[in-house]
Amino acid sequence: MNRRKSSIFATFYIFCGLCTLCVFPGVTHVFGQTELHGADSVFQKNGMAILWAILKGPDEERSWVYIKILYPEDDPRAFQIFSVEAVDPFAKEREWEIKGKKLRRENVIRSLRSSFKDKAERRILFYRDTAEYDSEKPAMTIFYMGVPDTSPELLSEKEVNDYFEKALGRLKK
Repeated sequence: MNRRKSSIFATFYIFCGLCTLCVFPGVTHVFGQTELHGADSVFQKNGMAILWAILKGPDEERSWVYIKILYPEDDPRAFQIFSVEAVDPFAKEREWEIKGKKLRRENVIRSLRSSFKDKAERRILFYRDTAEYDSEKPAMTIFYMGVPDTSPELLSEKEVNDYFEKALGRLKK
């Protein structure tokens, strides 16, 4: 009888966990931190927009991935600092692309397209203040499992900037 009760309780706990994941998809809270999956090339959350585009070169070694983070100046500055981390999803090796940079209204990160080959995951970490940054406990993390499929491949920096302006205009509607 005890074995049967254990099995019923285990099934119940698994069911509750799955229900939680279905009710709150894409949001994980760990010790007051929020982790979100940014699956698209246009992402908006907490007054912030993250846009992706690819500046296509003659080959992958000369192509660039642009990530543009837009944070409105009229926002009461919930976040002050950000970092971008490249992660190998299998070996879990990590490398900082940007570490502890002041969050401005417009922030652009450029990475070689080939850098996504071994470290495909990108984690964008947001900190409210230097204390959070120093303790390495971001208030919010947005992660991407590779360059979003919806990222346009463009042939000039002007096209990249035009795309960002149009995408931002669509978000404001």
